[in-house]
Amino acid sequence: MRKIISFVLCTLSLCILSAAPRRVHTIGDSTMSDYKPAATPKRGWGMYLQAFFNPDSVEVNNRGKSGASTRTFYETDNLWPSVKRQMKAGDYLIIQFAHNDEKCKGEDVYVENARLRAEGKDTLTDMRGTEPNTTYKMYLRRFISEARAMGVTPVLMSPVCRAYFKDGKINDEGQHKLSAVSRQPSEAGDKDYVRCMREVAEEMNVPFLDMTARSREMYEQEGQSYCMSHYFNCGDKTHTSAAGGMAVASLAYGLIAQAPELTRLQSWTLSPSKEAYAAYAQNIEDAGKQAAFAASGTPFSETLQPSRLSNLQTLKQAYLPAGGFWPAGEIDEVANRYVGYTIAAEKKKGLVIETITLPLKAVGGPGMNIHINYGFGEDFNGVTTIYENTALPKNKKLVLTLDQPILVPAGQTLHIRVLPWYDSDGKPQKGKSLKIFPMEVKGKRLK
Repeated sequence: MRKIISFVLCTLSLCILSAAPRRVHTIGDSTMSDYKPAATPKRGWGMYLQAFFNPDSVEVNNRGKSGASTRTFYETDNLWPSVKRQMKAGDYLIIQFAHNDEKCKGEDVYVENARLRAEGKDTLTDMRGTEPNTTYKMYLRRFISEARAMGVTPVLMSPVCRAYFKDGKINDEGQHKLSAVSRQPSEAGDKDYVRCMREVAEEMNVPFLDMTARSREMYEQEGQSYCMSHYFNCGDKTHTSAAGGMAVASLAYGLIAQAPELTRLQSWTLSPSKEAYAAYAQNIEDAGKQAAFAASGTPFSETLQPSRLSNLQTLKQAYLPAGGFWPAGEIDEVANRYVGYTIAAEKKKGLVIETITLPLKAVGGPGMNIHINYGFGEDFNGVTTIYENTALPKNKKLVLTLDQPILVPAGQTLHIRVLPWYDSDGKPQKGKSLKIFPMEVKGKRLK
């Protein structure tokens, strides 16, 4: 009888283990990442991918990060290393990068800086750029090899198009194919990130899903006017709205459902109606706009001074990049350039941040942009954008009041980062800075 009971218990345990959802991890940039609906109209397509999977079988872990390139995602402690800690054998990893790898116009920023130093010129401070035929491929190979070593199935998905229309068609740059730089021609003669990703997929026998081609087809079919009013009504031609993010997620589902190498993953997909995934998207919007926690506790108020600067210097109580110049061509945050603040919960009691107040002023020009992100611990886990402004007014003091409830569990440290960048109109900018006054946080210390 004991043997029978032991056998039944073991069988039940195996059933419970086998019933645990597999995880689909997605890594990429701002076109994929999560956003708080109350902070910005931008939405990454990774926010909506779960709608196309059976939630009892698959959990989508969207780890796309605004501003990330292959290099910065791989080398930043709270990004790739933290994703690896979340992965286990049997999971899937969807890899999609290029938007920020292009920051150095298809050149590797380290190579370009060596050339600039040799010529006695100022070097670039944006370190995201990779060359598609060399360093871009190198980092893709690293993601693939390290995922496979853990028993995880890697999948390469080419980057979503930008809405760079010309005569009704998406141009080469919108499809991530840049012109070769004559002083350093690549072996293949161009700077085509999609071609290079496809070549890595063939070389390493990895599924390749051509999102660039699919998104181009969809945008061109819908037309420039419709795309800009429905999919890209966030102030630029790169980041999608809720409708655009959901449309791209549906393309991702279609590519997965048609890939012959992904039959196991396909067994967990759904085919929701448009009404069903519209409802899913609305649930995201509603959940993201919750006004406050209903927790009880002792009210507190604290004034925070910066605890850390990363790749910024101070000048007359204002902040600007090391070297004094804002780099050309920035369209999004730089993950390792920020002013950081911290607040810790007690060892046995958590706290809730209910309101963040931050006075600031853009000095010298109207192109200053910021994100305010938070995360936990030294690894900056659970990164969430709680504020975005894509054009701070010139020389005008603003007082931001963010009613964004943040639960800080007992024993945890909350890190808040202000990440500035400057819309340089294609040229490095000097004499522009961001003045930030002390931050005040209010909330409750939980009982």
